[in-house]
Amino acid sequence: MIKSEANHYSKPKPDVHPYVDIQKRVHLGSGPTFKENWHEEFQLYYLTSGTGLLRCDSEQMDMRPGDVALINSNELHVLESRSSSLSCYVIRIDPAAMFSLMPGLSTLKFAVLLSQQLVCFSHLVRGDRQIQSCIRSLIQEDEERRGGFELAVQSSVLELFVLLLRSYVNKIYTKKRFDTRMNSLSRLKSVILYMNEHYQKSLTVAELAGRALMSESHFCRTFKKIYGKTVVNYINSLRIDKAGELLKNSPLNITEIALAVGFNDANYFSRVFKRQKGITPQMMRTQIASGRSKQTS
Repeated sequence: MIKSEANHYSKPKPDVHPYVDIQKRVHLGSGPTFKENWHEEFQLYYLTSGTGLLRCDSEQMDMRPGDVALINSNELHVLESRSSSLSCYVIRIDPAAMFSLMPGLSTLKFAVLLSQQLVCFSHLVRGDRQIQSCIRSLIQEDEERRGGFELAVQSSVLELFVLLLRSYVNKIYTKKRFDTRMNSLSRLKSVILYMNEHYQKSLTVAELAGRALMSESHFCRTFKKIYGKTVVNYINSLRIDKAGELLKNSPLNITEIALAVGFNDANYFSRVFKRQKGITPQMMRTQIASGRSKQTS
């Protein structure tokens, strides 16, 4: 996935809450619930039923009911359903717009940091009853719209940010570091897109660094710092994920799948697969076949 104007999502501001938009989404069947996109606002997904896989930049997270996914500003993401149906609430918040309406709070330290998108939150919140309760209250106030609901919504959004700031801050950037990171992300995302489109081919660090307009050493350091993996590990993870899809949906044998996803050695492919998935490709195929036979019996 790569950020471009084609997948930039800009939604008109709601009339009632100019800084927060809440939608309930129900998706039937498996697969992407929307096209990959990015936007300037902070966004969260609150899963209420079904299971899903969230891809956010290079990170992938399995989601189950009660989970909350946090999408920071300018992060490319897509949510895929992994069940027969999936429902969730999508809550998008514009901190800059919110604090512009609160002069008494707009100059406070964290209000400034949130408004300037300098706070980077962890992507997954699981089993946090305080945050779940806060989100449910926010949704209820928006849906019922009883007297004073505007104040209740404002209060819930502020409480949500306080809870997130206290427990889920991943990084806080200086303005200079944020600009540097955005520049590096822009370069690396073109490389990520290239990897996704050409994972079957032989990919060298030198070629990828050239595409990012970086030296090999700088490219490797920057890549690992941003994505948390070496370039080789990232490519292998991508290939193993593609192999898993082929094991489920194609008649190819193990050697053919290894070659199809870019591995020249089937034994090496099996070792990498087991290291990442915990089972061998053959074991996964056997499990898949067993599951299908039980469904048809």
